[in-house]
Amino acid sequence: MRSEREGMTQAERAAMGRTAGDQERVGQSVVLADSEAADRRPRIATRIDAFNLLAYVAALDNRERGEHEAQAWLDALGPYRIAMEDARAAVSAYFLGPNRHRWITPGDIVQILEDGELA
Repeated sequence: MRSEREGMTQAERAAMGRTAGDQERVGQSVVLADSEAADRRPRIATRIDAFNLLAYVAALDNRERGEHEAQAWLDALGPYRIAMEDARAAVSAYFLGPNRHRWITPGDIVQILEDGELA
């Protein structure tokens, strides 16, 4: 007796939804994962997070930083749920670019990340 999957690679069977695991899951309900489940990196979510990012920025452009500046940056960046790692990479990319002599703003960070200029 010949199987309909005989001669197919694992990738071909998976593409057709015919792996052994797929057969076992037939009829099971699907539960969608939280959108953040795949990326658990620390986010800019508190004033301390924003202050730490500002300290990194200040190391490059010598700006003043304090409680009020940190709150303003948190207000601007918080809704975007940006990972601290990505924000720091955007800051580095910014200061390597043509605008490196101008102070960076939260909007610059968001724009760099949205434009995918880190790759």
